[in-house]
Amino acid sequence: MCDVDWTHVANLLRPVSKDIQNGTGKLCLSSNYLCKLNSAFEDIISEDLNSFNLVQPNSSKASPIRDIQFLWTLVKSALALKIIPDVLTSSVSEVNLIRFKNIKALDIQKIDIKSVIGLQRLRSQLRQLICSHCLEMLEDVLGKCGGDNSHGNLWSELKKAAFPYNSITKLDSTLDLTPWLDTLDLSHNQIKNIELISNLPNLKYLNISYNQLEKVPMFKGQICSRLQVLILNNNFIEDLTGLMTLTNIIQMDFSHNCLIDHGVFLSLSHLSSLQWLNLQENPIYVHPNHRKLTCNYLHKNAVTTKFILNCIQLNKLERKLAGSLYPASQGSLIANASSLGSLTNSLNERQKRIRNVKIEEENGNIKRQVKASPVSSSTHLHIKKQVEQLRQEYGESWLYRDSGLLVQDVLGLEKSTVLSSTPSDIGLDSLCLQKNIVSSFDNDSGAFVTAPEETLKEEEKEFETAKEYSDVFSNKQYESEESDVSDGEDVYLGGESGIFFASTQEDLGDFDIMIVVTDSHISERDINTSKEKARWHLNTIINCEKSEKAYGVKINFDTVRRDRKARLYFLEEAEKFIQTLNEKIPKSRDPNSLLSFQCMKCSEIFSKPKLETYTAETSIICPMCNSNLVIQSV
Repeated sequence: MCDVDWTHVANLLRPVSKDIQNGTGKLCLSSNYLCKLNSAFEDIISEDLNSFNLVQPNSSKASPIRDIQFLWTLVKSALALKIIPDVLTSSVSEVNLIRFKNIKALDIQKIDIKSVIGLQRLRSQLRQLICSHCLEMLEDVLGKCGGDNSHGNLWSELKKAAFPYNSITKLDSTLDLTPWLDTLDLSHNQIKNIELISNLPNLKYLNISYNQLEKVPMFKGQICSRLQVLILNNNFIEDLTGLMTLTNIIQMDFSHNCLIDHGVFLSLSHLSSLQWLNLQENPIYVHPNHRKLTCNYLHKNAVTTKFILNCIQLNKLERKLAGSLYPASQGSLIANASSLGSLTNSLNERQKRIRNVKIEEENGNIKRQVKASPVSSSTHLHIKKQVEQLRQEYGESWLYRDSGLLVQDVLGLEKSTVLSSTPSDIGLDSLCLQKNIVSSFDNDSGAFVTAPEETLKEEEKEFETAKEYSDVFSNKQYESEESDVSDGEDVYLGGESGIFFASTQEDLGDFDIMIVVTDSHISERDINTSKEKARWHLNTIINCEKSEKAYGVKINFDTVRRDRKARLYFLEEAEKFIQTLNEKIPKSRDPNSLLSFQCMKCSEIFSKPKLETYTAETSIICPMCNSNLVIQSV
C-alpha cells in the first residue's frame, strides 16, 4: 500500500463517482492497479465482519483508510468495468473480480481470459460482455468462465456479447448457454463456418465481418424471424442461398467479398423487409449495369420503401425494375404441397363417413314415380363399326395418311390444311389430299366413294400451293415461334454483357423494354414483368445501324412475319449495342454479304446471298406471292 498514493487515486475518482454508480460511466482499471487495490482491501478490511477496523481519529492511518473506504464503496457499487493491461509493468498472473458485486457490463482488453477469476459469480447478472485480444475459443469464456474452470451454466441476463480481434476459428456448442443474446459481434477472427449461429433464437444483430466465410449459412429455427441486421463484409463469400429464410432482415452488408454473378441474388427476391443493402467492392460492382441488374432481384416491396443500395437511394427507373424476378421458394412449395395433401386426405376421410338414417313413413303404400331411362341412340354403335372396319383394312397404320382422313369423315371432323415452320421428316404430302385418295365414306351403304376427278384436280392445286408455302417456311428455320411463352426466368442465361434498356419512343427518360442479346438469339422483353414479347435468331438479322434520330438504332430482320421485319430502338448506349450485335452476327449473315430485294406486287422486302451471280435472265421469285416483279433495293 505504501507504493501507491490512494489519496490521489480517490481524488481523481470522486468527481465521477455518481456516473460510475448509476451506470452512465465505466470504471477503467489496469490489471496492475486492480491487483494492488485488492491487496489494499485485504490488508485493511476485515473479511469476517465485512467492515473496516476501528482506528483512532488522530492516527496517521485515518486519512488513507477513508480514501480506501471510498474506493471500496465505489468498487462494490460500480455497474460497468473495463480492464486493460498495464504497459509500464509486466503483466500480472491473476486478475481477481470477486469484489465487484454489481457489475452489469464487463470489458476485458488484451488480457488472457484464463487469468481472470470471478466470472462465475458474475454469470447470472452480466448483461454485456466484451472480450478482445484474449480468446482462442468461445468455450474459455462462455463455458469455463476464464480462470474459474467452471462447468457450463446459463448466462441468464446476457443480451450483448462482442468477441472481436481474437483467434477464434470456429463456433462451439457453448452458444447454447446464451439463449437471450440479441447482439453478437465476432468480427476480425478466423471463422470459416457459422452454422451453429442458428442456436441463438433471439439474435437480432450479427457482425461476422473480417473472417474467412465462403458462403452464407442456411439459417434455421427461430433466428430466421428475429435477425434484422447482418454484417458480412470483408469475407470470401460467393454464395447467398442461405438468405432466403431470413423473413425480417432489414439491413445487410456484403461489401468486399467475391460475388461475381448477379444470379446469386435470386435469394434476395424473398426478403420482403430488406431496406438497406451494400455490395460495394465486389467483382460485380464494376459492371456497367450493376444497379439495374441487382434491382431485378429485389423484392417488390422495395418500390414502397426508401431502399438504399450501395449507400444511394433507388431512382425512378430502378424502382420500376424492383420485383421483376420473384420465384417461389422450394421450401414454401413443399410446405404448400404438404398442406394441400393433408387437406385432401381430410376431405377424403369426410367423404368416407356414411351415415345410415332410418326414416319411418306414415303410409307404407306411397306410390313412387320412377323416372324413365332415356332412349339410347345407336348412332355411336354405327360409327364404332365403321372405325373398326377401317382399322382391319389398314392395319397398324390405320390412323396415318389416307385412312386418317377417312376417320375424319366418319367422325364428322372438319378438314384443314396445317402449315408449320417446324422442319419435319414427314413431308407436306402426308398431310394433304392426293389425286388417288378416296375422300368420303357412305354411311348408308357402308362402302367407300371415290371423289370426282374435278375435285381431285382442285385439291391437287391446293396441295401445290401449300407446298410452295412450305418451302418458304422451311427457309426460315432461324425464326422462333415460341417467343411469347417465356416466363422471364431465363433473362440472364446468355450472359449479362448483352442486356440493354431501351425505349420505343424518343424519350429516353422512360424505358419500356429490355433487349437481351445472347450467343444465338436477340429477344425483346417487357421491362416491368420480364415477359418476352419477341425473339429473333441472330442469323435472321440483315443489318443493324444507327438511325438518323438521336440515340436511335434500326434493325432489319429476314423473316416472313410482317410485325417483326424491323425494329427502331432508342438507347443511351446505342454505339455499344450496335457493336455487341455486329460481333455476334454470324459471318454467313454478314450484312455486307447480302443483297436486298423488294417485290413490286406485295412490297415484300427480302434478301439473297451476295455470293450468288444474278444476271438479266435470272428469275428472282418473291417468297410471299411467287411474283417475279422484283427489283433490287439500294
